[in-house]
Amino acid sequence: MAHRIAEDGKLEDVGKLQLFIHTLFARSEPTILRILDRMMESDLFRGRGRPILLFMRERLDFLPRGEVVSTQRAKDFLDALSNSGDSKIIVGPCVCQEALGRREGTLIKELTVLYGTEVYERAKGDEGGIRVISSAEAKGLLDRLREEGCIPTFYACLQSTGWMVVICNCDGKVCLPKRAHQLLGGVLSPGPDIISLSTDGCRGCNRCVERCSFGANRLVNGRVVFDPDRCYGCGLCVSTCPTKARRLVERRGRAKLYYPIAFVAKYGSRAAGDGERP
Repeated sequence: MAHRIAEDGKLEDVGKLQLFIHTLFARSEPTILRILDRMMESDLFRGRGRPILLFMRERLDFLPRGEVVSTQRAKDFLDALSNSGDSKIIVGPCVCQEALGRREGTLIKELTVLYGTEVYERAKGDEGGIRVISSAEAKGLLDRLREEGCIPTFYACLQSTGWMVVICNCDGKVCLPKRAHQLLGGVLSPGPDIISLSTDGCRGCNRCVERCSFGANRLVNGRVVFDPDRCYGCGLCVSTCPTKARRLVERRGRAKLYYPIAFVAKYGSRAAGDGERP
């Protein structure tokens, strides 16, 4: 049975119309990505034509939008999924790498869940390079991708938590939504966590600066200056910091977005939190 997540964290059946519409989108997604990539790389659209891209970003708000989370948050969700009655997980090739014919690190890294598993089985079939994996395999993959510098990103359709369908592990060079966000903004959102930095513990090694994809860290006079307004809460710098001067804490005053906190709290193996915190 294909499911979405209701507001209270319970699972609801997805109707045939939604499955049909999303399957059509999944089949056309590679073509859409190639068109958008050409537009973004065009001097015209990066210059005088940039307002057209901004207009499209606003008008195509039914397309998947992403929320950045930490690896542990993603693993907490997979634990909840295992206990929910809809534990099926499909892994397949990164759609951006396949569609654009570019490679950056691991190719098989896109995790599809909930009603998205039925959508992608319909859209890609037996030759789509997808397969069912266990929760343990998926969590192991997330750990390896963190070391690779990939950022877990929860994507939802219709800008709704309930229609969350895929956990992409975005890189900084090929991933089109990531590049579109850097160019235009408004495609990715900060997640439920933010960095807390102990300046006394920081020795200015510069690793967090190199690791951060959002420019939240910069080196000034041998010490790292952290900008909380640029932190998306991916936690990559936490796993990199040799002195453990960083940890993730919950972001205050944050509106609920795509990461299904109520679902994780309801079905998770432990209270939703982040194991990367001390």
